[in-house]
Amino acid sequence: MTTIVGARAAAKARLQASGSGITPELRFKGDQQEPLPDTPAPFAFVVFDNQGSGGGPTAFGGGRGNNLYRNRASLEIWTFSPNDEGEDVVLAHAETIAAWLRSFRDSDISCFSADVIPVGAGAGVSPPGMDSDVSNYQVALVEVTLHFDQIG
Repeated sequence: MTTIVGARAAAKARLQASGSGITPELRFKGDQQEPLPDTPAPFAFVVFDNQGSGGGPTAFGGGRGNNLYRNRASLEIWTFSPNDEGEDVVLAHAETIAAWLRSFRDSDISCFSADVIPVGAGAGVSPPGMDSDVSNYQVALVEVTLHFDQIG
């Protein structure tokens, strides 16, 4: 079964897999980050958020330490493109990411919905864990719901 570390790693591996069609640079919350370049370029900032198992086991499997806990989690993928490229470009980048994750399942995580939400200009946007100013970017958010199972 999977821990939060394994679930985050599985999501990261899926996003970085060849054949994804994802072209913006991917940055992950919690990883060491280089400053954004002086000339704006498309990128995506990925936040993995575990909402937990809901307070109890999903299935019982032979007593303490052997029960199944299903953790609900989400990926928030903040997608950025330079302002002068327009909103359609950032939405296209976001949709490529969403399509790659929508209905994905492996032995570690199960992704369900992956929705694209237009945000607009980045002046007021500050994704959790990102310190860079993004006022000269268009923004779209990809919200992915997923789960992973633990035995405990």
